[in-house]
Amino acid sequence: MRKDLSKKEPTYPLKALDKSLAILEILSRENSPFSIAQLSERLGIYPSTIHRILDTLRYWGYVEQDPVTQRYQLGLKVLEL
Repeated sequence: MRKDLSKKEPTYPLKALDKSLAILEILSRENSPFSIAQLSERLGIYPSTIHRILDTLRYWGYVEQDPVTQRYQLGLKVLEL
């Protein structure tokens, strides 16, 4: 996960939020969709955790899953941020 060393670490970090933001950052930097396995390998997070986070982000519209390839990409909801 990317951390900016010039910023002060949060006093009470939320690991689930850190992982969720790391996923969103990867999806925003790449032009191609990612599988759970690819995200897991890149971030060093268990696939089951990646799956749960993506399922929540999908529910809220922040990611979309291709029904054929099962890969994930950013959803339109991120444009509203």
